[in-house]
Amino acid sequence: MPFPLKVARVLVVLVVALAGAQTASEASTMWTFCVASAPGGGEVWITDPFASSSDRRALEAAMQTTLKRREGERVLAQCPQPSSDKVAVVNAQTTAIAFNRKLGAILHEVPERDFPGQSGEAR
Repeated sequence: MPFPLKVARVLVVLVVALAGAQTASEASTMWTFCVASAPGGGEVWITDPFASSSDRRALEAAMQTTLKRREGERVLAQCPQPSSDKVAVVNAQTTAIAFNRKLGAILHEVPERDFPGQSGEAR
């Protein structure tokens, strides 16, 4: 027996609403990544996108400290302002990788375990 038209409409509206709905934690999750370069730009370190509640200045300082300790080298770090749009952050990171490759930089991944800005936060 088919659903009455009114019930079918309610189900369609409910499915559409649930498909587009975000939980409070998803809506409040902010995403970013960080890039650091050695003087002269010959070497570049980049993180994967990660969830962060930290402000970008704190993340940049953590990235500089991490690489100074790990590589023994001073670097300039930049982390875009965290955004709730994870797709835009992933696209920006991909663009940063492509740009630095085009310049001929040697790219290094910064593993999650090595960067305090990422530890303990949702991925």
